Amino acid sequence: MRTVSFIWSRMRGNYSALVGSLLLTCVVMAALFSPLLAPHDPRAQFLERRLRPPAFAGGSSENLLGTDQLGRDLLSRIVYGARVSLLVGLAAVMLAGLTGIFLGIMSGMFGGAIDRIVMQLADVQLAMPFILFALAVMAVLGPGLRNVILVLGVTGWVIYGRVVRSETLSLREKEYVEASRALGHGRFKIIRRHILPNIMPTAIVLATLQVANMIIAEASLSFLGLGIEPDIPSWGSMLSDGRGYISTAWWVATFPGIAIMLTVLSINLIGDWLRDSLDPRLKSSI
Repeated sequence: MRTVSFIWSRMRGNYSALVGSLLLTCVVMAALFSPLLAPHDPRAQFLERRLRPPAFAGGSSENLLGTDQLGRDLLSRIVYGARVSLLVGLAAVMLAGLTGIFLGIMSGMFGGAIDRIVMQLADVQLAMPFILFALAVMAVLGPGLRNVILVLGVTGWVIYGRVVRSETLSLREKEYVEASRALGHGRFKIIRRHILPNIMPTAIVLATLQVANMIIAEASLSFLGLGIEPDIPSWGSMLSDGRGYISTAWWVATFPGIAIMLTVLSINLIGDWLRDSLDPRLKSSI
């Protein structure tokens, strides 16, 4: 309760953060309670109901947001699609963050050959277009939830590695680190006691903002047919299904697109608030 009260006291008055939290809470609740909230089976096909418009556009109240080209209920598929987006976003960010933080700290603290190898690896990866690399790997591994998380995690570590390396290079010259080194503390003890605690606020903000990027990346791969398996409801695959019906059944692509937009917007709003809260130079403006 104290943690919730503390967060509320810091967030109160920041309307952007409150709106973002409300939107993200709705998405999380939809993901957690999909079987209870979804009015229909998201995989059930009823060809006699195909391309029904939403209820407010003259459709049936049985399908509030209409149906797709196979008669599947769009509202149910959007609710279940929240599970995929959040799972991919969080898991890929965790994998990329842990890898990038580890390599960034090692590069900044040890320097020399380790620094050159890590930075050259990062330069090579940055020189390769993300979507081209992801498409090549997914074409070899095949579509699947695990493969999408693996690809996004492997390609996403670079930004963490570069930022953490820069922070580590600055922190290792601080007086308290020099004092710790003079007391005979080894590099790993210095990392544990001084480097890691000081880079975590930056890493948390970066991870929050990267979740939104990972959700968009997963939707892009699913849109191209190289993401999640076709039988699993995914916002990206729903966009792909609806692109051929934009002029005749606009709702098939519009509502999944709105779901992606609102989810990414909510995460970005919370990320901006975290950045302002954790950066001492900006605390006076909160």
